Amino acid sequence: MSFSLDIKNEVARLEVSKEELISELSAIVRNSAIIEDRKIIIYIENNAVARRIFKLFKNVYDINPVITVRKKYFNNGYSYILTIRNRVKEILEDLSIIKDNKYLNIPLEYITSDDDLLRAYLRGLFLVTGSINDPKTSRYHLEFLVDNLEYAKYIDRILNDMELNSKIITREKKYMIYIKEAEKISDF
Repeated sequence: MSFSLDIKNEVARLEVSKEELISELSAIVRNSAIIEDRKIIIYIENNAVARRIFKLFKNVYDINPVITVRKKYFNNGYSYILTIRNRVKEILEDLSIIKDNKYLNIPLEYITSDDDLLRAYLRGLFLVTGSINDPKTSRYHLEFLVDNLEYAKYIDRILNDMELNSKIITREKKYMIYIKEAEKISDF
């Protein structure tokens, strides 16, 4: 098992307030969901994270996503597909993904309006786009991979406001926000 997977499994077991669940779920849906024809589809490769997302939808919206499990052929793992078909527009608006039927590149302020909500948002972001190398290696770093430059700058600003010294680079048509300093990674 990888170091990053161990950390995600640990993070996926945290208990938090309902307000924090909404912020966490906002980052998860924004960064891992495909929104199509009145449904939200989330692809996840980590069982603990898939269970967490299921639990978040259950606790916040009283919805049980449909879960499909698929065996991967090139390695021994599984992928988990969570599909939500109920109250999709309401959920997307509540999570600050859309407003007035338009996609928002950046969530509205209420999603990250205090330190606890901000940490919850970053937790959700880490669970679906984050990776962290083992601190015992010389390549120790924490990274997030996102699709949109405006959003990457938003995450970079949040991390730097927390004095975590993050930076952005372009990687294969995506944007990687990363932290290299061991002390800052530990703070995160």
